[in-house]
Amino acid sequence: MSKNLTNTVLNFIKRKKYDEAINFLENFAKINEDTNLIHRMLGLIYLNKKQWEKSLLNYQKISKEEINFEIYNNMGVALYKLGQFSEASIKFQEAINNKNTYAPAYENFCVTNKLLGNYDLAIEFSIKALSLFPSNNKIKNNLIDIFNYFKTENNTNLILQTNNQILKLNLENNNDKFIKISSLSKILNKSYEILKNNNLVLNYPHVQIFKKNTTNYECERHLQIFSEHRIIPKFCFSCYKVQITLNNVLELLKLYFYFNNLNLEEDNIRKCIVELRNNVDGNYKGYIFCKSIIEAKNIKKIINSDLESKKIIVKKIEIKHGCTEYYEQFELYKKIDEDVQNKIYQNKWNDIEQKFNERNLIEENKKERVFGNTIKLFNLPDFLIIKNWLIYAKVLGDSSYEKIINFELNINNLSKLEIEKINLRKKYLVS
Repeated sequence: MSKNLTNTVLNFIKRKKYDEAINFLENFAKINEDTNLIHRMLGLIYLNKKQWEKSLLNYQKISKEEINFEIYNNMGVALYKLGQFSEASIKFQEAINNKNTYAPAYENFCVTNKLLGNYDLAIEFSIKALSLFPSNNKIKNNLIDIFNYFKTENNTNLILQTNNQILKLNLENNNDKFIKISSLSKILNKSYEILKNNNLVLNYPHVQIFKKNTTNYECERHLQIFSEHRIIPKFCFSCYKVQITLNNVLELLKLYFYFNNLNLEEDNIRKCIVELRNNVDGNYKGYIFCKSIIEAKNIKKIINSDLESKKIIVKKIEIKHGCTEYYEQFELYKKIDEDVQNKIYQNKWNDIEQKFNERNLIEENKKERVFGNTIKLFNLPDFLIIKNWLIYAKVLGDSSYEKIINFELNINNLSKLEIEKINLRKKYLVS
């Protein structure tokens, strides 16, 4: 009976017929007193419905002796979504204790402890997990992400060893010298050799290198609000960025190393990227994020002088207001020397933002999360992203990468969609 019930409910969930599944269980409960099974199924239904509190409530009604590794893990997921990361971590560890070969619990435990800033613990369990699941990309990439925030002397895993070897390759802090192509070439080619000698193959898909401070800009939240409601969040009216557009990947690499050594009074967040958005000008960009137009203008003056002395050739340096995504719908928002908030932002938008925060538990998700400084050093994640930049350049037809590396770039790992997306960028290529 329990097997038939489980299969029926799983079939409803698979077809996203959640209300039908709940009605089915309510009818089942009238003729069967197996409350543990009913609450287990309800917990799973509400988890898929993203009703985290109801899911957790049902799982908590199951007798302790009936709770297995999957239920512990699902309780952890619900707690994680509710922003209760410490409690979620405990549940994920209980799932591992219940079954130490259950990969999802390791994945969730490591991600959660990374957000809590428990880097040593996340590394420890990542190593345990990779000894059991050596091909698990989620665990590998989560471990690699930690290197952006944390340096460890731990060398008990090949990925850790590789990162520690690459960290030794950093350019000296050469404030008075320009960045030599020969120095870039040496660092990148040596990094490739380290991975090759360690027989390490990694699939790290990112194309943006962030250097962060402890400020949480909540950009994902703002863009989601815009996507759902077509309004600009209030925070974004005080957001400015100095944007540096470059002609090729060689200059982007120079900018990346310059950013690593750039000291600013507020240690502003900065990033280097290759552009993948459609109909957005420029393929290679760097950004420095600012909290006011005055700050942005001051930083622009500083980097204008620096980039010239370091012989980093730029296409243009400009100050932009917030995110490009807003411009098409709100053209007035582009204006940087004019206070446009009162002309654009409507009183009813504040209510929309508050309801969005409540629905998505925005405040709850910030209470325990640690927003740490990233390490401004060349490391394994940076090299893997730079390798993605070089592949981007190769597909694009930007031959400047040939001046830097002597190893082969494999574009076969890219999907057809990724190649098509890069090919659309050719119209912005400067020869």
